[in-house]
Amino acid sequence: MKTYLSNVILQVRRYFWENLNSELSFWAIITLLFTILDQRDFVIAVLFLSGVYKTARISKEIRSNKKNIRYFLLPISHAEKAGAFFLLNTVYHFIMTITAYCIGNLLVTFTYHQILHLQVPVNWDLFQKTISIDTNGVYQLKTENAFWGILMFFALSQSVFALGTLYFKRFAVTKTFFSVVLILGILLFTQVVLFKTLWSVKHLENALYPSLLMINNSTLPAFVNTIVVSGSCVALPFLWITSYFRLSEKQVI
Repeated sequence: MKTYLSNVILQVRRYFWENLNSELSFWAIITLLFTILDQRDFVIAVLFLSGVYKTARISKEIRSNKKNIRYFLLPISHAEKAGAFFLLNTVYHFIMTITAYCIGNLLVTFTYHQILHLQVPVNWDLFQKTISIDTNGVYQLKTENAFWGILMFFALSQSVFALGTLYFKRFAVTKTFFSVVLILGILLFTQVVLFKTLWSVKHLENALYPSLLMINNSTLPAFVNTIVVSGSCVALPFLWITSYFRLSEKQVI
């Protein structure tokens, strides 16, 4: 285990050594974006889209045989390369996005309060979501912490695109996206068929109710939340293990 961690850290260090300028430029642009617009939905969109970009870039370099790409061509195992891939495209990217968000907010605060002398409230609600709860016909607003939900969904998204970008050679991101849409469509169709046959549901909207509930309603029943969380916990390691085997098939040494 100690040797494994040492080799993973070695790859990550080589990555930063060879890509320091591009990384600094990339995160400077992200920080500037968050300084201009720090709304929660925008920050989350940037997190996921830039994560896909980072995943596609790293997987492309894994497949490259160019001499200037050296940090993934070290004489180490594929499991260690997969571990470095996970650290770079998930852990590192998530932490750096949060850091850029915090710096952007501090710059906004400094500009408004110290330079413009305006008492404008600054948005710090990235990991807070407001939901509406029906209490005997009276709707009340409740604020919840969404940190772990965002982290889990981001890690799951990164694992999906990591596998897709390693599997597809050309237009990997586009093919991965349409593959996900196709799989979700098949699952939705299967749900409708099961509800209309086994449970004799007459109306289509009733057969679609569980999926519509997950999409439109943030106050999901406990059993649905349990299924989603359990499924994500199982899918995450499965996708990365599959990515490892796909990486080993490429024989990148």
